[in-house]
Amino acid sequence: MSMAVTGIMIIAVQTLTAQDSEGGIKGTVRDAVTMLPLNSVNIIVLDTTVGTVSDKNGSFTFSGLKPGEYYIRASMVGYKSLHLPVQVRASSFVRINLDLRPVSILLDSVRITGIRPKRDLMAIPTLETGGLEAAHSIVTADEIRKQGSHTVIEALKYVPGGLIETRGRKVKQFFSVRGQKYPYPDYAINGIWQKEFLELPYFFSSSDIESIEIVRSSAALLTGLSGLAGVIDIQTREYDSLETAVELEYGSFESFHGQLSHGGKYGSFSYAAGAGYNRTKGPAGLHAAEKMMNIHGRFRWEPASSLSITGNIFHMNGSRQLSKAAPPADQKYIDLIQTYDPLLTTLVNLKTYYRPATWASTELQLFYSGRQPVFIDEVRDSRTKEYDFEWGLNIIQALAVSPDNTFRFGGLYNHWLAPDGKRFYAGKRCDTETISFVATDEQRFGPAVIDAGIRWTRTFMNEYGAFNIEGSGGYFKNVDPVVDEWQPPVIQASTGVTLSLKNELSLHLHATFGQLKPREGSLDTALNVPADESRLKFDMGLIKSWERGSRMVLSPFYVRQVNAIVYSGQTYEHPVSGKIMELYENRNQEQYGIEFETRSRKLLHLFSVFYNITLMNSSILTGDARVKNKEHPVLITNGGIYLDRSEFDLNFLGKYVSGFENERFADPALGPQPLGDYFTMDVTGGYTFGTRRTVRVYLNIINLTNRKYSTVVGYPDFGRRINIGARLVI
Repeated sequence: MSMAVTGIMIIAVQTLTAQDSEGGIKGTVRDAVTMLPLNSVNIIVLDTTVGTVSDKNGSFTFSGLKPGEYYIRASMVGYKSLHLPVQVRASSFVRINLDLRPVSILLDSVRITGIRPKRDLMAIPTLETGGLEAAHSIVTADEIRKQGSHTVIEALKYVPGGLIETRGRKVKQFFSVRGQKYPYPDYAINGIWQKEFLELPYFFSSSDIESIEIVRSSAALLTGLSGLAGVIDIQTREYDSLETAVELEYGSFESFHGQLSHGGKYGSFSYAAGAGYNRTKGPAGLHAAEKMMNIHGRFRWEPASSLSITGNIFHMNGSRQLSKAAPPADQKYIDLIQTYDPLLTTLVNLKTYYRPATWASTELQLFYSGRQPVFIDEVRDSRTKEYDFEWGLNIIQALAVSPDNTFRFGGLYNHWLAPDGKRFYAGKRCDTETISFVATDEQRFGPAVIDAGIRWTRTFMNEYGAFNIEGSGGYFKNVDPVVDEWQPPVIQASTGVTLSLKNELSLHLHATFGQLKPREGSLDTALNVPADESRLKFDMGLIKSWERGSRMVLSPFYVRQVNAIVYSGQTYEHPVSGKIMELYENRNQEQYGIEFETRSRKLLHLFSVFYNITLMNSSILTGDARVKNKEHPVLITNGGIYLDRSEFDLNFLGKYVSGFENERFADPALGPQPLGDYFTMDVTGGYTFGTRRTVRVYLNIINLTNRKYSTVVGYPDFGRRINIGARLVI
């Protein structure tokens, strides 16, 4: 591998043009909300006499700059000034985007006062309430690369309050925030919600992702049916100029990562395409080999200033061995030898945005997903098709009732079909149709914004054989399917307040109430459907921002759950098929906590830091008694230092999770087992050669301390992994 990397470096360096002593900067200025180019923006290079203005396409150019780090400032009336550090190298032009946020200016006879930027709901009709801004996290493409992440799940590792549960069962990894489980947060791709996505995030490539946006609160309302579980929105990259990138990596357990990406823009049409391959043999003897090929494509077309059309396609094809369990897991999990082969998925979606007038806009989303995994049980010598398909549409209409009031409403339709059942309820046909309606209103009163919303959802079961909601339980083999029956409606209501204070300080409040239905296929200990869960959620946040990107957030939260859906610790084995199902129960519980997050700008032109901490207290309520819920960690904290000087970068990242316990997958004779209580550190670094064409050679060390911790009983982390690779950008 070292010879291959060296060869890539030599070829790339030989192709570079001769170095001159001066470089430059080219870029585009855009409205951060509408993403439209801005004309006549003042742009200067601080501490120099160099300055210019953007043209009608938002473009600008600086040339004749000596190599080194500069700070760019962009300013325009009606927008918040932006400061951005830029590293200029010899004989090349650095390309940057400057996205300015709108700001409202209040004028009277004696003073000028800036208030918080007005959120343009006309431009983004699906934007969640500003009351949740303190519970909103973004992982950027730059952070993904510096963390050495290759998948969506890996990229979420350092999100405030985030916990990744890794296991060897049908769903390999679950990601949760603030202990929110059953259901776990939902996923969306470019704002388009996915119903069944749990088997995909640990295979979904992060190589061509622009950012991942996480609503950490269980109070998202407008992104699909994420309801009271939160939502993770994957934003793929959109190119504004021609670029091709090739990445190759080799590492521990004979792992290999390869990715080819390309994109460009011609006038009003932009496109992106990529193809990748990942594989690993896993630790010897653990039956943990995986391989996955992925292909994706994206386009965006703006035939008119009032109309844009965006399309996406993703295709994945591979296989996965389900890692064998180890003591203290129950012997039945230790004896299992199971595989998914193939693990085939195709996702297609289309989004149309139309704004015929300044006071009205419409967003229409169409989506289709087809997942065709085949589950192989080598002990029983059986193969089971777990195919499922979904399609539907979502439409949101935004109306500016007045300059300070925006009303939004819309509806969603989803049809989900699993012809032969899926996951834990394989063998039972599932065919459901879901309809949902949502309405929200947002009113501004000077520096304050108040909003309220409601979502109504109902599902019709054409046929559902996973359980019988009318029956009394009995043996699973005797359960009759539900046919042509409506489920009770689920209602979620919320309200929020955002108050802009002085000196870039803002206060955010939000409350929501709603019901959660058990995930399809869930049964309680009596083999009946668990009761619906009612959840009351409060979020509060204080945000302080500084110029050049520094930020500090303090966000308390409280959740009360009535009939919370939790794992009972019991399993049920089908007397005919032998399939094992986990059984659930309902209980009352509450949880409260506080999160603190801070991020710095680049300090001393050398490094930036981030740190976040989540403290939680969870309890189970039985009558007047309150018992500590030991299934959730009390403390989750993350931190890191990003060092970047000239062509060299070095990054240190750490995570600590306090102890918790669980009995899932454990030997029943042993009871709940200790989990968590671990600290891990990742170190990544690289060196970049070239300017116009660049080659970055890098080294990633994951779990430097080789701590084999567990987040699920019987499935410890694989320990230290070392990867070396190179990325060529043309």
